[in-house]
Amino acid sequence: MTRSTVVLGCLAATLAATLPGTHAAGPQDRAVAMSRRPIAMDPAWRQQVLDVPGTFVRPTSVTAEGDGGTVTGADGVLREGGAAATLTTTAPRGARLVIDLGVLAGGYVELGVRRASGAPIRASYAEARQYLGPDGDADPDPGGFFHQGRTLGTDDDPDGRADVHTPPRRPTVLRSPGLRGSQRYIAITLDGPGSLTLDFVRVRQTAFPGAYDGHFLSSDAVVNRAWYASAYGLDLSTARGRRTGAGRDRPWVVMDGPKRDRTVYAGDLQLVALAAYQQGGAYRRVLRDTINLFACQQLPDGTLPATSLIDVPCEPGNPGPPDGSPPGFEPPGEAGKVRLDGFTLLWVVSVADYLRFTGDRAFVEPLLPVARRALRFFAEHAPNADGGLFRTADYGGLAAQNWHTPDRAAGVDATTNAAYYAALRSLARLERSVAGDRDTAAALDRRADRARAALIARLWDPVAGAMTLNTEDPRRDHTADANAAALAFGVLDRERAGRAIAYLNTHLSSPYGTLTTRHTANPYMTRYISPYVLAQESLGRFRHGDGAGALGLIRTAWDHMVRNGPGTPWEEAGADGKPAVPRPGTSLTWGGHVGMAHAWSTAVPALSMNVLGIRPLADGYRRWAVEPDPVDLRWAQGDVPVPAGTVSVRWRRGAGDDSFVLTVRAPEGTSGRVAVPLLGKDRTIAVNGRIAWQDGRPSGDAGRGAHRVGDTVVFEGVSGTATFAWAG
Repeated sequence: MTRSTVVLGCLAATLAATLPGTHAAGPQDRAVAMSRRPIAMDPAWRQQVLDVPGTFVRPTSVTAEGDGGTVTGADGVLREGGAAATLTTTAPRGARLVIDLGVLAGGYVELGVRRASGAPIRASYAEARQYLGPDGDADPDPGGFFHQGRTLGTDDDPDGRADVHTPPRRPTVLRSPGLRGSQRYIAITLDGPGSLTLDFVRVRQTAFPGAYDGHFLSSDAVVNRAWYASAYGLDLSTARGRRTGAGRDRPWVVMDGPKRDRTVYAGDLQLVALAAYQQGGAYRRVLRDTINLFACQQLPDGTLPATSLIDVPCEPGNPGPPDGSPPGFEPPGEAGKVRLDGFTLLWVVSVADYLRFTGDRAFVEPLLPVARRALRFFAEHAPNADGGLFRTADYGGLAAQNWHTPDRAAGVDATTNAAYYAALRSLARLERSVAGDRDTAAALDRRADRARAALIARLWDPVAGAMTLNTEDPRRDHTADANAAALAFGVLDRERAGRAIAYLNTHLSSPYGTLTTRHTANPYMTRYISPYVLAQESLGRFRHGDGAGALGLIRTAWDHMVRNGPGTPWEEAGADGKPAVPRPGTSLTWGGHVGMAHAWSTAVPALSMNVLGIRPLADGYRRWAVEPDPVDLRWAQGDVPVPAGTVSVRWRRGAGDDSFVLTVRAPEGTSGRVAVPLLGKDRTIAVNGRIAWQDGRPSGDAGRGAHRVGDTVVFEGVSGTATFAWAG
């Protein structure tokens, strides 16, 4: 090789390193280039939404069954105004049309009848095909809670999971006499010999129409289905009362579930609200009115009723004295004979959460006296002998219950006291931010610290590495709810949390989700799978760094429910994975009472608040955080509605984790904190085309204030639209 060859080679290398466009970009250049290209929102999320737009839900398919009659032109019911279906029976219920709506629908069932003669027309309703009998999916046991479709609510009177109509003499539209809360399948038959020519079957929708200005999409189809199935379950679990006073808009509220109870439970609301805030801005008003239902029904001892009718006339801003429900609006039936004190605690948490997510101080301030009286009751029933923990008992002559009725509840209960800890922290925050009373807030925080320490001392089992259910439980059972609540509400430190998660994985895992208990005959806990607990567990796992476990739980439990039911997550599942949980010796002996759409069975908070990582740091999202946990997903995107507009997040990782791009868009007048995942290595990070983090420290004006937290780099004071990127 000649000297001139070496010189030319060096010159070529120098030019390649200095002239633009003459070399392959290095990691730093790639990061800068990627950070100049915000990730666009993929509109494919709209295809995931289960809500049916418009007034009616109409069938997607129809089948004919039975050999005691004939059916001609069955498909005629699929197209209104066209060819009609004719059903002829020679015996009672000898043949039937089975309508599949494609999704669950709640509202008034309407039959378009062209001609009818002979026996009465019977329409029966079921959420799941296997329960579609002559009386729909109602409990066949006369002593059963759900016998003939009985509910606790008033908006669906007269109750029923089947309707019988007199054959009309002329073409008409027959409507169910009462609202029918939730059905995917409708059977049409005759109660004897006769003939029916049917133009259409449809459901006139009555649930709150979800706008989905909050949404989610990721690289995992199973996770996506879990989000949208959960969101639709919430939409279905809404209602408006019929008895609200003149001059008031009839408020929307969130109920226990669409099919059965059709009343409001404050304990459900705390978890359900976390989902609703992510799903739609209009839900803020719905949640306000749902929280407010309980404010004017406080009992003299400071607690709240176990459940509430949906239309109690409580005016926002005027809860009144603690003298119980207004006359005529008392809790219905058996619900008025029990106490669910843990739900009073969760109501207090809901009030503080409402302020955090909405910033609506004007609504919250009049509720402070209600919250104070509530926690005064718990202080009076938290003896020093129990370390300041609340002891569940039959106070006031009412039978003590907890979230998993009708199991025994008396004693120092782990889940109730985790809620007590959370309620003390919540009231402290309200006293500090709304009342401006720092001294009272500090005293409440000290009580919370004492309760947490006592809870660990009394109910943490260091040998098992798990929380125990209740001091009075002879089995000293380590139940799922005791551990999920301790994880979700921050009772456990990181070391104990890791052990509790390992216990859940080792001892309570099943092919269908986490079991409530290992035992088959514990009077303190029925053995089944509770999606309510699973939702708490998924939040708790994310909180303590187990995103893989949280997504694994969602992929297991929610996927099973969605694939093996009407397309929504269930209220409960048996240990065998079926939608039935018999409780022998109670009004729930049958087990088929289980709702197959339920608002508390939600994967939405875990995904939007952790995979997207969007959370409020100041009331009403004036300051926010975006701290995504990618886990094993390749990309994710979504919006969360906030009072000032929308916080939008889109992120994606490159093949082999060779790059990561995160775009955040926030409304004007807000700012926040963004944590960029490093995925296990130090990185050079660019923001909007400028290097902001390099060699383990901030770089330039773009990186001012940036700092390392665990496996992330955190940027403060982010506003507007910003794209963060690293490569290599």
